[in-house]
Amino acid sequence: MIFLKSELTHQKAFKLALVSSLLLFNIKSSLAKKSLELDIKNKDNLTQNQVCPSIKLLPIRFFNTAKDYIYICRGDNKNYLGYYVRIPKKLDNKITVPITQKQGETYTAVNGELAYTINPYEMAIAKRGRIILREKVISAVKANGESLAKGCLEDNNTFAQAETQSFFIYICGDENPSSYVSITRKSNRRINLPLQKSNQNTVKANRYVAINGNIRFVLTNKVLRVSRNGQNIVKEKIIRWE
Repeated sequence: MIFLKSELTHQKAFKLALVSSLLLFNIKSSLAKKSLELDIKNKDNLTQNQVCPSIKLLPIRFFNTAKDYIYICRGDNKNYLGYYVRIPKKLDNKITVPITQKQGETYTAVNGELAYTINPYEMAIAKRGRIILREKVISAVKANGESLAKGCLEDNNTFAQAETQSFFIYICGDENPSSYVSITRKSNRRINLPLQKSNQNTVKANRYVAINGNIRFVLTNKVLRVSRNGQNIVKEKIIRWE
């Protein structure tokens, strides 16, 4: 059983998990920061306290959302793609489901009518193909602590974040917006394009334009339009804007 008390840094805890093969997370709210603490119990408690289905199946990915911790554990002969482990922060239980599909850094695990999907940007649960829960991923790291999310660069500011049915989009820059970053939901394919220079009034209206050859990307807080040679090839409603 996993015991929740207080948090230290997520990446640090994840690295320690690979060394210890045992994760005990204790959560405590803090206005200053959220952190994750690892406690190592004695050998007798190892089996019941481990996160992955087996001591040998160490976590290779860690995702943190507002309500859940999610781990991707190594695979074995029975399930070579690995295991999806979801641990609600406010409940003393966990869900372990074999991964059925992996595409880039998107992992899907199906258990009866429920399909669990996680990538570096969001966690979603669908029932019979209909999304019943969606959570934004706060942080996502590899086993070595490297971040999985590839939005704006660390030395850039994020001026806007948008989500559509097919894309995660970031408007990035230094003092002013200067680049358009788009990541596909299914494969996490990423493009980074310079923004077309706009007058101040256009920027204030939350309208951003980027061009890649004969393809034009126009993003507003209402809709994303992608056109080729003047003809729309993608038009998707904005489902989240920050």
